[in-house]
Amino acid sequence: MNQIHPLKSFTMLLCASLVVGCSSTNPSNAPEVSEDGLNLKLSTRSTIAYKKSGVDFATYDQVQIMPSTVAFKKNWMRNYNRSSASISTRVKDSDVIRIKKSMATMLDEIFIEEFNKGTGYTVVSEPSANTLLIKPSIIDLNVNAPDLPSATRTRTYTSESGEATLFLEIYDSVSGEILARVIDAQGGRDHGYYQWSTRVSNNADARRIIRSWAKKLRAKFDEAHAK
Repeated sequence: MNQIHPLKSFTMLLCASLVVGCSSTNPSNAPEVSEDGLNLKLSTRSTIAYKKSGVDFATYDQVQIMPSTVAFKKNWMRNYNRSSASISTRVKDSDVIRIKKSMATMLDEIFIEEFNKGTGYTVVSEPSANTLLIKPSIIDLNVNAPDLPSATRTRTYTSESGEATLFLEIYDSVSGEILARVIDAQGGRDHGYYQWSTRVSNNADARRIIRSWAKKLRAKFDEAHAK
């Protein structure tokens, strides 16, 4: 997993999607009402947020973090391997599966850990009445320099890490009705210089960024329940 830039608009996005409705410009030309009846609350070049009208998230005293998924950008492996200098540096199917599994596990563990720190609600493994289901996922993952197992010692240096899109949906546990949707696409941070990318550094960056998402979302739920 390569370093992904923190979603800078995430805090503003969650304020709009979880707490209050607000007017906004619509540079993405997203529909004002989604096909499943959600109302547009925020639309920028990189971020779209929808929320069901009239939903009060403070009425939910339980939260379940649903198993997440990770999907690479279309043709990512094929395009990456085309630019590889040798067979030993090419990505295999097993590498893609490993990275996806690692990222999904991070999402699940960190979101559960952060929401366990929340106030006014508890984290549960089985839903019941007044349970909010949160499903965080990553789509369109584009890793510029994945750390691959190799028989020879190789080092990969990059100035830009990659791209990813957070796709997060919130449901009512009883009805299964979708209550909110967040889509936020961000590019990797350009350091302005080349640096060595390793599995350790990539995992550390991924954990830091995923935790920032979870903290911001949890903070909005805490705020809603405090009111």
